Amino acid sequence: MANNEKYTILYGRLSQEDDREGESNSIQNQRLILTKYAEEKGFGNIRFLFDDGFSGTNFNRPSWNEIMELIESGQVETLIVKDMSRLGRDYLQTGFLMEHTFPNNNVRFIAINDAVDTLYGDNDFAPFRNLFNDFYAKDCSKKIRSVKKAQAERGERVGTRPPYGYKKDESNPKQIVPDPEAAEVVKHIFKLCAEGRGPKQIARQLTGEQVVNPSNYYFNQTGVALTNLDTTRPYRWRDNSIVNILDDETYLGHTVSMKHTTASYKNKKQIIRPKSEWLRFENTHEGIIDQEIWDIAHAVREHKKRPRKNMENPNPYSGLVFCADCGKPLVLHRAHTMDESKNNFACSTYKQYGKETCSAHYIRESQLAAVILDDLKRVTHFARQDEVLFAECINRKNTADTRKEITALQKELEGMRKRDLELTALFKRLYEDNVLGRIPDEHYRTLSDEYTVEQKALRERMPKTEVRMDKLKNSLTNVDRFIEKAKKYTDLTELTPELLRMFIAKVVVGEKAEKYSRTAPQDIWIHYRDIGMLNDVKEEFDIPSMEEFYRMDDEMIFDDELPAAI
Repeated sequence: MANNEKYTILYGRLSQEDDREGESNSIQNQRLILTKYAEEKGFGNIRFLFDDGFSGTNFNRPSWNEIMELIESGQVETLIVKDMSRLGRDYLQTGFLMEHTFPNNNVRFIAINDAVDTLYGDNDFAPFRNLFNDFYAKDCSKKIRSVKKAQAERGERVGTRPPYGYKKDESNPKQIVPDPEAAEVVKHIFKLCAEGRGPKQIARQLTGEQVVNPSNYYFNQTGVALTNLDTTRPYRWRDNSIVNILDDETYLGHTVSMKHTTASYKNKKQIIRPKSEWLRFENTHEGIIDQEIWDIAHAVREHKKRPRKNMENPNPYSGLVFCADCGKPLVLHRAHTMDESKNNFACSTYKQYGKETCSAHYIRESQLAAVILDDLKRVTHFARQDEVLFAECINRKNTADTRKEITALQKELEGMRKRDLELTALFKRLYEDNVLGRIPDEHYRTLSDEYTVEQKALRERMPKTEVRMDKLKNSLTNVDRFIEKAKKYTDLTELTPELLRMFIAKVVVGEKAEKYSRTAPQDIWIHYRDIGMLNDVKEEFDIPSMEEFYRMDDEMIFDDELPAAI
């Protein structure tokens, strides 16, 4: 301040709603009006501050915060605005400023168009103007919500900013198209997740690879600063950013709207709506990833467990390997010496409860990998060698399997529904007996609690069973997709995490025929994505076994060199 002279602050504010009214409320127009008024009235030491694009219901604005710091430090003598609505549209906060903050700090407040000047005492109409300004903000909010809802119901995007990986279509700004550079990063993220890496590991890897994070990338492309922008660390990725990307169906080409709302037009804190209220429209724009990699990534996340601190590489078999007897997952035990050849699987039930509940089902990781890779070579070779026979084989097998499972689920569902009706009748009879004094209150409470627990469990299981049954009824094995993958991956020399997740749905491991024997046979059932299990159809369709696959020539031969197995 020159010679310790206090400031005369000229303040302008413009929100998106005000901007729609035209030039009269523009920042430039406000500046001209305020400057002219200050010069005509002889105010000195003028400083103009403004907030562009901020709602009047929100007082957390950059320039307004600066003004409040100046006021509280005693550096402001006069505050001038074009009208009361430029100060704010929340009548409670605006009233508090005028009644308490400004008088307590000896600040003269002037609203030119509303004829408000606190130097000449209170303006009786000022509270009413504040209230009307608040009503205006509420009415605008209601209209905007209505418009946004109508847009969402038509399947249009309601967000103003395209998600990371996309940009606005130059020919149609309402549409989004993949941003080539960022889209590759999105694909990289899903690929890493499909390989078994968690959000923290992915974020750490992207940071190490010096990939610009979403907020800095958007700032570099548009010049617009997001609220979480930190230009000092442009390569730092956070795990919640990875989670948001992995959960966003936009990358499949779908539009999902109405996922969030706010408490009110004043409180902008986001509230997540129930999924039943979301609006979902498929294939509204070009996707970045396909459904298969999405399913694999989410299957990995569902079964993902945090690795030990000294284990950077995740368990590639997480959620894939199960015990044939108890159905629980097999746990991968890694050698303390970091020698991968000594890693082994064991039943989690056995490890937790001992041999009284289940057996070890022990198998080396290297042995299991060799079995899976060999069978994968056999099956993919057959898929490439004779597509017609392969498709016939899979469709016939899965049709029978699906019908069998649907029948079993239907029987189970009917049993649960019958028991649910029985429990309802038992409740009624139990209540009547208690009222009539046939059973004491203590017995009534005990039996009632037991029936309540049982009925609750039934009603939780029934919808899940119905969903599974509907899925089976509507599902058709995608043999063509499996064949396309088999054609793509012809050089199978190593069981990578990508191959494992791309082809394998689950692996079931049986116990050895003779415990502790290194030579005893051990059953392994491999379930493939899209086609199921092929172990039980070898004889009917003359698919070669593993032994036959390797005996077809004196030397080991694969793929196109191998003669047709029909």
